[in-house]
Amino acid sequence: MSVAVKRYKKLVKELLFTYSELEYVEEVLGDAHAEFESYYQDYCQRKEVPINELNERNSKKLEKVYPKNKPKTDEEGIVQYEADSSTKENHKVFQRMYRIIAKKLHPDKFSNQEETPEIIEKVEAFKQATGAYNKNNWAKFLDICEKHDILPTRYEKVNSIIRDEISKINKQVNNKKLSFSWRLYECEDGEECKEKVIKDFLYQLFKYRS
Repeated sequence: MSVAVKRYKKLVKELLFTYSELEYVEEVLGDAHAEFESYYQDYCQRKEVPINELNERNSKKLEKVYPKNKPKTDEEGIVQYEADSSTKENHKVFQRMYRIIAKKLHPDKFSNQEETPEIIEKVEAFKQATGAYNKNNWAKFLDICEKHDILPTRYEKVNSIIRDEISKINKQVNNKKLSFSWRLYECEDGEECKEKVIKDFLYQLFKYRS
């Protein structure tokens, strides 16, 4: 195995790990946001924080923190973004790999064959690869390529894209972990820690000290 191939495979593993970390953080935050809101309301009531007055006085700031316009999503709830020039370029780089996937796994290839578990698995892999390719989920896309022995030809370019993707995902993870919901989730010292998180939140949002 050449150095280029080893480097590529190592980067794919790193990308998959980074993406799994993002999925984990997002899953945790799904519940943590609700927990934060519940604890926040309870704290304000217990400490007699004039929350209605603060909300009214800072309505414009609250609109930025809690925007009314939700991002556009598809039927599966995946956020849709406009494709920029780099995204289009990435699709071109991975296009050859996607074409090989289509040749190996496209449902039409198996239309006249018995529907065995192996064929069902291949068809499902093609659907997942297509979804990942269309949604720029290069971690999932390259994982499927790896499982079916599909390698790139332009290792230098592909490795550069993977590094950029790892960096981008790490920034997303770090930003999410800076949220007050995540800080509350990580509180292991009980009430004192949780109350400090709420106090910091009130000060950052309203410059209010309780």
